[in-house]
Amino acid sequence: MNGLAVIEIPNFMTNNGVLTCFSLIFCSGLAAQTKPLPRTFSATNVSSIALTETSRQSIASEVGGAFMFPAKCDGDGNLYIRKYATDRPLLGPTVKIDSKGKRVSLFDPASFSQVKLDRADSFSPAPDGGFYQIAAVGIDHPQIYVLHFSPDGSPSTPIRLDADFQPFQFAAFANGNLLASGFQRDPQKKDDPGRSFTAVFSADGRLLAQLALEPPPYFAHATQPAGKSGVSGSQASRPTLDLSDAEAGIDGNIYALRRSAPALIYVISPAGTVIKTLNAKSHVPSLMPSAFHVSANRIAIAFWDDKTKSQTIVVTDAQSGRGIATYSDAGTLGPSFACYSADDGVFTFLHLGEGNTFEVIRAEAH
Repeated sequence: MNGLAVIEIPNFMTNNGVLTCFSLIFCSGLAAQTKPLPRTFSATNVSSIALTETSRQSIASEVGGAFMFPAKCDGDGNLYIRKYATDRPLLGPTVKIDSKGKRVSLFDPASFSQVKLDRADSFSPAPDGGFYQIAAVGIDHPQIYVLHFSPDGSPSTPIRLDADFQPFQFAAFANGNLLASGFQRDPQKKDDPGRSFTAVFSADGRLLAQLALEPPPYFAHATQPAGKSGVSGSQASRPTLDLSDAEAGIDGNIYALRRSAPALIYVISPAGTVIKTLNAKSHVPSLMPSAFHVSANRIAIAFWDDKTKSQTIVVTDAQSGRGIATYSDAGTLGPSFACYSADDGVFTFLHLGEGNTFEVIRAEAH
């Protein structure tokens, strides 16, 4: 099939607790603007501190099945997890779990019955306790919607975005503006490899600013073959996803992660300006980030090493990019880094135990 972009995105946990990936193949359309990169701030290397499990909590309401990844938390410590639904794998619901392990709400894209959705992707907890999620209808000429749920899980009127692209990443600003990222491709051109697309939209879906988020040329990309220093011509022509995740900061900006080595984090304003970039790397410079989370004025970036089945988590200052601490895990916590609390110094991980028991693992430095 011609003109396809292929990426791998961490997707869900199987019943043996192993993180798997789906190869996602999609089409897109329209050109991106070109802007210079903002200045880059680099995290410094610091000594590694071991993480130790402090609690393991079984969530009775979520026993069985599997979950999509990544997961997120809000400022009140509630955990948001996308459930994997075998009958509609691209439209699974998201559950909201409080700090006591109780399900608070269920956010189901199928409840938007007036829109015949084909898939729902990245989500963002809303400041009012509700929930935002980006979704799409169609492929060649997709209709893009942002679904808004009330805190109790009831659907509000979906927001139609004024753009033509295949969405994958999304985050909502505190002021109501929306950041969306994915790919565009001209369906009339079979040889069009597509291009990355990232933009900020108003709360009613109007396009406010399109961003160009090209990394420096020395960065390694997720599409580069393992064990090779170069990229073949066909692979070089494939676009790379601008963002692998994005979360709102307390300063009103969005912090958006590019899966590259070193990890690159863009700080994006509600107006669509890239204010600055931060970068961080693990003790293995070639490792790409597996997850990241923003809490208070800090960012925690996880690097999972599949060869050693261990991980490193680098915590940096969200304003200066200065390295604060580096934490190590011998692999006992697993690769599903779900939340980080800067105030408590607590790291949260997800796991499926024996009998598909859903577990929330919390760890601290010791």
